[in-house]
Amino acid sequence: PIDIWYEGEMWIFHPIGSIDTTTSSDLEGTLIEGINQGMRWIILDLTDVRYISSAGIRVFIAAAKTLKEKKGELLFSTPNKNVSDILRLSGLFKIFKVYPDNAAAIRSFTVK
Repeated sequence: PIDIWYEGEMWIFHPIGSIDTTTSSDLEGTLIEGINQGMRWIILDLTDVRYISSAGIRVFIAAAKTLKEKKGELLFSTPNKNVSDILRLSGLFKIFKVYPDNAAAIRSFTVK
């Protein structure tokens, strides 16, 4: 499941469970639908994500590329230790901005 809500100009996507070959297509479809509806600034709240596979990483990179083309951005917030390790080992910490919570991610946009 994926909870979605709006704060200011930010859309927050809150996937629950694992993002892997079984579930990544749901997240990808939801992100694409949102981007096609005009969402440009998206925070992925990773609070309740236990695991991210290479399929999930592919979804993140594709969504970020599409958002960049539309002058938007994809940010991560609140990853637990396991997810932080996956993001670090996969090199995503070098590509994406990661914030300790949604409030910090939202503030980063309001500063621009």
